[in-house]
Amino acid sequence: MVERFLSRAVLLLTTGLLLLAGACQFSPSEDTDITPPHEYQFERRQGQREPVILIPGTLGSRLYNIENGEIAWGSFSATISELRDDLELPIDRPRLRDNTDNLRAYRVLDRAEILLGEGRGEVSFYAQLIDFMSGTLGYLPAYGKRFHRGHDLFVFFYDWRRSNVEAAVQLKEFIDNIRRDLRVPDQKFTFLAISNGGLIARYYLRYGGRDVVSDTPVEEPAEPDWAGLKDCRRLVCLGTPHAGTIDALHLIHDGYSPNLLSRRYPPSTIFSFPAAFELLPEPGEPVFVGEGGESLEVNLWEPETWETYGLSVFNESEQDRLKSEIIQNIQPKEDRDALFEKTMADRRAYLRLVLTHARRLRRCIEGPTGVPTSVILGVNTPTLARVGLVGTDGDYELLFRPRFPTRRFDPMADAMYASGDGIVTRRSGLGLMLPQSPPALVKRGEEFRNSLDEWSFTPFTHREMFDDELLRLTLAETLSRP
Repeated sequence: MVERFLSRAVLLLTTGLLLLAGACQFSPSEDTDITPPHEYQFERRQGQREPVILIPGTLGSRLYNIENGEIAWGSFSATISELRDDLELPIDRPRLRDNTDNLRAYRVLDRAEILLGEGRGEVSFYAQLIDFMSGTLGYLPAYGKRFHRGHDLFVFFYDWRRSNVEAAVQLKEFIDNIRRDLRVPDQKFTFLAISNGGLIARYYLRYGGRDVVSDTPVEEPAEPDWAGLKDCRRLVCLGTPHAGTIDALHLIHDGYSPNLLSRRYPPSTIFSFPAAFELLPEPGEPVFVGEGGESLEVNLWEPETWETYGLSVFNESEQDRLKSEIIQNIQPKEDRDALFEKTMADRRAYLRLVLTHARRLRRCIEGPTGVPTSVILGVNTPTLARVGLVGTDGDYELLFRPRFPTRRFDPMADAMYASGDGIVTRRSGLGLMLPQSPPALVKRGEEFRNSLDEWSFTPFTHREMFDDELLRLTLAETLSRP
């Protein structure tokens, strides 16, 4: 009897173990849907969320010539051809807003043949983000300046060369158009700001569409009326350089080329963009380092610094380039030396004007945003936080990359790099200043960081941020929260 009971017990135990092993070995079929669109079906059905205004960053809007219809930015052909009107803005007028040309923004840079050879297919820029938001969270995107019921992802565009103040004025008009077309006078939005778009959003929240920067001394108190709060419930920033970026100085100094096949936009072109100066590292930060990695007492925001150290258009090679252009285009009875001196005088006057304007803007957006703010940053890429400066006796060189090969000890390189996304450092993305900054500046950065509701880190790089799946999922979680 006992033996029969033990045999049945062993049989039941063995059967249970076999069933348990079978259950452990079960795996879902390949047809099981675990994609983000499936995962966020519940959030899509709820539909209880504010519409989103997407504010793109630098280079993120197409530009065209209003006289002849040529696309100046946003297509492959625009980057390899010599257009009658280049991207360069005039710099010889007394006010920045008067330095206008024939180019206007007309649409976000969603897709373009700008990084591949012609005929090799499109490259996705903001389309990758927009497609994810529509496919995963069910947003219905709207482009242009006219809108219809059902749209809840409104894609802003602006001339990214010009001051962010002008972009904020255009954002006010953009929001007014949405409310007019949809008949929702009290609607609030989530601002989804990419890179430089975060600075536009911060200014807008404080002043709406008012210009409190132009023709105003830097030291004059900035009194925000928080006009933008009626339009925004929360702000989400992706890779925004809240404390500026060395990459802006790099482009102003060396110029820019989108890829090996494209034309090169020289330093004089980037020098003419007020927005580039508004992205420089925060005034007061010690951004220059010497050969031993030591901080140098060099003030980037003093116009004399640019001539003393040969920055951008004040570099000897750029002055030689200017002389060559004058010789090529000189007319009979014109004095080439007088033309050269006139251009250099215009550059000096413009530099003083644009630095004052940029400093004033930075002062106007100091402090918390005024709305719940989330920050998503890339942190896995060595990113320039400072620039090397070497030389003596009036002959100086700026270094934006290490002088020595990999694995060679270089204290300057150690001081130059920090964690970030390749363009924006972690510290700048959180509004924090360099540790060697003046105490008042360090405190201001810490206060801004502490005012943020949340921040998230992912491995994305700045120029390919929408390729990063973790970034997309982090954004989906952020936008799905009530």
